[in-house]
Parts: sequence; structure tokens; C-alpha cells
Amino acid sequence: MKYLIIIATFLFANLIFGQINHINDESGTFQTGNIDSPFLRVSNQSGNKIEGSIYLNDNWEQATIVDKNLNRNTVLAKFNAYNSEIEIFKDDTTSALLPVPGLNVTLNEKKFVAVLIEDKFVFAEILVEGKNNLYKVYDIKINKAPSDAKLLSLESTDRVVITSSLYYEKDGVINEFPIFKKDINKTLDSQMIKSSKTERLSLKKEEDIIKLFKLANAR
Repeated sequence: MKYLIIIATFLFANLIFGQINHINDESGTFQTGNIDSPFLRVSNQSGNKIEGSIYLNDNWEQATIVDKNLNRNTVLAKFNAYNSEIEIFKDDTTSALLPVPGLNVTLNEKKFVAVLIEDKFVFAEILVEGKNNLYKVYDIKINKAPSDAKLLSLESTDRVVITSSLYYEKDGVINEFPIFKKDINKTLDSQMIKSSKTERLSLKKEEDIIKLFKLANAR
């Protein structure tokens, strides 16, 4: 899934190693651990520069963490799209917030929750919450510079681009939202299909899919 040919690694300045850190304050407790894996840069064998960011927010910004017991904590945080992790900065240490079920984090007016994707818990943005949950799961891709850039005396620059996919929850299982119409018709119930036609919603557009799930939850 990630880039196996990548050789050089970019280590975060505050990367930590060791046991899980327990962070306590008056309002509750949450857990952090090692940064899952550092961002792997494109092979330095090509000599390419790399532009772009793996973070939704490049600067540390205030986040609110709420656990399943409704305890609230406020910390500085970033969302790492490469690992679908939330990194937090506390006591001069950078670490990864553990995606524990029941935990939710509000950051940059987005709400992130822990979801099970491909047998691994990660943080996903929850777009619609209710009987029918809709999530956005982030990732990255690397657009490599043209192979003939150097021959043409052009700067060889690879670019990191943040990507996303929609996931929905059905019968307690989270699956990727299908792309093809025939698969969508098999996935969604008949009432949702009917609503999409009545409301003239395109099930290829994120904003229309969000509207459809909100309509379904309002029934």
C-alpha cells in the first residue's frame, strides 16, 4: 500500500521511541505511543526534491479529545494523512494518539474517530453520524517528476498529494464506499437509492453522498 521502493527516511524532529506514554490531567486520561512509522521519502537515488505535506494542518493547532467517559482534554495536534494518525505535542514531546474505540478528536473543525479499516484501527473523519455513518479516510500519493526532467534541464521535483476515500458503516462493519453504480445499488438500501433519484444526487460527488446519508438518518 505504501511505497516499497522508497529508500531515504525523513525522521520527525521529535520522534519518540519506547513504551506507551500515559498523559494525565484533571479531566481524564488518554494514551499515546510511538509515531507509527516515519514518512518515507522518495528514493534519494533519483536526486529528486520533494514538495507538499503529509499533514492536513502543517502547524500545531488546538484539538479537543473526548474519551468514551466524556472526559475532555485539550492539546496541540496535527493530523498525519500518511498514517491516518493524530500526532500530539505535549511536554516538549511529539507522540501519536492511540486510536481507541470510543475516542473522538475535534481538530480544525473536523471530528475524527477511531475506526477499524483492514484489521487496523486508524483515525477517520466522520462526515455523517447516526443510523448510517459515513467516514473519510485519508492517505497520500506521490506524484513523481517526469523521468526526462533532468535531460530537459528541468528541476526534478516529486510532490506529495493528500488523498481520501469514503467509507460507510453497515451492520457494524466499515467498508469502502463503492465507485461503480452497480455496486452502489447492491450496497445501499432501496430507500436510499430512491432518495438519491428523487433529490437528483450524484453518488460520485462527496457532497451529494453526505446529503444522502443525512437524509437517510433523518427518516
